Amino acid sequence: MLGDMIKTQLESTSSDLAEDPLSYTAEIVKDLQHASTTVTVVVPEELEVEAFPELLSGAAESTRILGLEELHIIAHAQHLPALAVAASNIAHQLPEKFQFCEAESCTHVHPDDDTYLTADSLIQLGKQLGKKLSA
Repeated sequence: MLGDMIKTQLESTSSDLAEDPLSYTAEIVKDLQHASTTVTVVVPEELEVEAFPELLSGAAESTRILGLEELHIIAHAQHLPALAVAASNIAHQLPEKFQFCEAESCTHVHPDDDTYLTADSLIQLGKQLGKKLSA
């Protein structure tokens, strides 16, 4: 019985697509035109300055791997100078559309469809990249 239901669902889906397969693809492309191309990272206030190079390296690499164009780092004001220094050391890795946003006064909206990555995961990726480069 279940096999018949699945077969019926698959047959109905494939028959819908067979009628006008190009319209289905066009709808996907239209939906993706409005998708965000931004990776957004919120830097925790308690994060140690020593982790900033790995954080930024991981964020830059994640943006590249995901095929996205922009990287926004949202951080508290006290972290911005140290983050800027860390960013200057890896400027060649950062995407062209890279920016810092001060958490307390960020005036532009970060849409819900941005790709939000956690600082912890990016730091781990940055550490792995550092090991790879030093090997």
